Amino acid sequence: MTPSEAMAASNLASSATMAGLLRCLVQNRLLQPADIREIYETALLLLEQQQAAVPHAEASFCAARAVIERQL
Repeated sequence: MTPSEAMAASNLASSATMAGLLRCLVQNRLLQPADIREIYETALLLLEQQQAAVPHAEASFCAARAVIERQL
């Protein structure tokens, strides 16, 4: 596995785990769907803040925003 493939696999595993955790929290009524929306909106804000520090990675940040925005 190349370093790029390992990074992609790690990101996919993290994303799937986070999605599963959020779904579980909603099903157990520990979070409401509105809470999940707020989490994704906060994630978008954090991405914007981080992108300023890494301007050469604009394409990666754009792709990450698109993934999160689909959840909204």
